[in-house]
Amino acid sequence: MSANTVDEQEYVTLESAEGFHFVVHRMAAMLSGTVRSMLSSPGQFTESTENIIRFREIKAVILEKVIQYWYYKARYMNSVAEIPHFEIEPEYALETLMAADFLNT
Repeated sequence: MSANTVDEQEYVTLESAEGFHFVVHRMAAMLSGTVRSMLSSPGQFTESTENIIRFREIKAVILEKVIQYWYYKARYMNSVAEIPHFEIEPEYALETLMAADFLNT
């Protein structure tokens, strides 16, 4: 593998309801219990073999915010410093909360 080649197993692709693709580091995506189950269950989910997860009910703007939270959580998980506030726009708060609940985040 050359230095410019990305290990496909290190990343997972998440697809929103509108068909937008988000390439997410597997470590961040695994912070979701739902994603972890889909990717870790051998032979039970096609997502674990295709390395792409389609969320037909989650809009791109909401999925993007949840993904941002995964990276935020990964960054500050073991922090002893003051953790900055994670911003969620009020108009997306309910949908983001529902998506986060579904994704077990």
